[in-house]
Amino acid sequence: MDTMLNSVLVRKLRTQRSWSQDQLGEAAGLSLRTIQRIEKEGTCSLESSQALAAVFEIDVASLQIDSDTALRDVGIRRGQFWGMFGNTAGLLCAFSGISYSVYIGNLRGLEAGLWYGGIALVGGLFYVAIPLLGEYFRKNSIH
Repeated sequence: MDTMLNSVLVRKLRTQRSWSQDQLGEAAGLSLRTIQRIEKEGTCSLESSQALAAVFEIDVASLQIDSDTALRDVGIRRGQFWGMFGNTAGLLCAFSGISYSVYIGNLRGLEAGLWYGGIALVGGLFYVAIPLLGEYFRKNSIH
């Protein structure tokens, strides 16, 4: 049966020791792929969580997270994905509209360039803001 670990804590404990994922895997007797999955998804077997706890010299319970926290993190990740997807779709539609306006002669090249640049700037800011807000909500337990 899989358990949920605090992937942020696992990564933090590993980096505090200046270990690579591969080095942590060797110390715990786990594969690199298992360490990558734990740090990305937070799921692992009970044996893997016990091995990590032994390597970090902490209690297994301090690595585990409760199901409410796990569900909130999944919700935040899902929100990040759909936010990025929506932003990308919006940018594609805006660029298509500007290109069509240039094609039919409603916009000159200079005007189109200004529109492209402005929309790309705003879109880029959203690409930065969405993940940062997700991490902020995850770390500060905001629902």
